[in-house]
Order: sequence, then C-alpha cells, then structure tokens
Amino acid sequence: MIQIQELSDGSPLIISTVSNFCDCMGFCEFKILHFLEGISSPQTTIMVEGVKAHEQEEEYEREHFDFVPITQEELENITQDLEFVREGIFTRRLEMLKFGNQEVGLLLCGRADKIRRTRGTLIVEESKYPEKTEKFLTKTEPYDDQKLQTLLYLNSRFSEDTSLNRNDWVDIPHEAKVWIINIKDKQTGETVKSFRGTQTKETKEVLHQKLSRFALVALRKADPEHHGNVRKCRSCRFLDDCEYKITC
Repeated sequence: MIQIQELSDGSPLIISTVSNFCDCMGFCEFKILHFLEGISSPQTTIMVEGVKAHEQEEEYEREHFDFVPITQEELENITQDLEFVREGIFTRRLEMLKFGNQEVGLLLCGRADKIRRTRGTLIVEESKYPEKTEKFLTKTEPYDDQKLQTLLYLNSRFSEDTSLNRNDWVDIPHEAKVWIINIKDKQTGETVKSFRGTQTKETKEVLHQKLSRFALVALRKADPEHHGNVRKCRSCRFLDDCEYKITC
C-alpha cells in the first residue's frame, strides 16, 4: 500500500507500509508505480508458508514465556533490559522532507518481529523463511530490502497498536542500535544463518537517501531507475503485469 494524502497546510503526505517501501527501494523502484495504482502483487506459496512459520513462532513464545506489561519508568530507564512480545510492537517512521520550497511528509508503518533492549542497546530482530536457505550460507550480507527493513524499524517510534496518532507513539531510550536477521528453515524453524550489524552514521545516511528517493519517485518528481537485472525481473511477482520487465 502506497497512498498520497494532503496535510492541513496542503503539503503532500505519502503513506506506505514498511514492506512495500523496502520492496521498492531494496528490489525495484518501478514497484512504486504499481503500488500507487493500487496494483498488488500476487501472494505466493512461499509467502503463505512464511506467514505460517511466523505464527508458529508467536504461538511458541506465548506457550513458553510470560510477558508482563512494561511500565513507563522501566521504559525510560536505559539500564533496564526490556523484551517485547513477538509481533507485539508496531513501528511508525514519520519523515519530513524538503524539496526546494515544498515540504513533504513520509509516513512508514510496520510491525517488527522482535524488539528488545539489552544493556542499553536497542535490538531489532527479524526472521526470514526463504524457499532455499542454502543460498544464504555463503553470503556475508543480507539482501538490501531485508537490511533496509531492520534499519527502518531501528529508526522508528513505537506503538502497541495500529494508531496513527503521534501522541500514541513512544521512543525507546538507548545508547546503541543493532539489527539481526535470522535465516530460518521453514520446516524445522532452525536458524541456519544470522546476519548482524550495528547502525552507523553511514547506514543512517543511506536510509535517509532511500527515503528521499522514494518520496521523489512517488510524487513523480523523479523517474524510477531500472535495476537492469534479468534475474530480478524473472523472479518478480509482478512479472505478468509489469511493462518495465526485461527478459534478456
């Protein structure tokens, strides 16, 4: 979902899910045009199995761990370790961008797999259930869209519900930020590869560049750039409907 609304002062507000944003900026910018037109990509068997695997993780946690509500005092105490229930925290990233004399709002809404604070470090952990886990064994970095997703979560505010009211969003005080991406076998739930990284000045700048680029393309102030990768086009879920695909 990508929508463009109007703020009270007449400025545009672009609203997108985190998943669609990462799909566009980590895989193919032309997807922005599809999502703006209300065209959704078909759900695949892999996606359905991934959802089921995530639900099994949630069920396991509910059965084996007891989570008590976190108080405001505990939240604000940076020395207090915290762990939120899996899939229990919604993320909200509101970015105000300026292009010339025009101000543009960008709101990205998501839901993190796992968020915790350990020894003052804010940690976002995501589980991925690919069709073939073996292709990740020799990789030293996750895919761009996967890393972009965790960076967005790390740089968002948080809510325990789907509210879009800024007064309902909170910050989690911290001293450092770490992202973890676990590649898991969808049959056994076993983690076969983990990627881990610390947010740096450079990664934060990359995120800002992606946010700005996304807004420009969504507002038709810039044309999307094609990745030029035939393999990406062949694996894309928009393959049958995309006029921008390349085949050779």
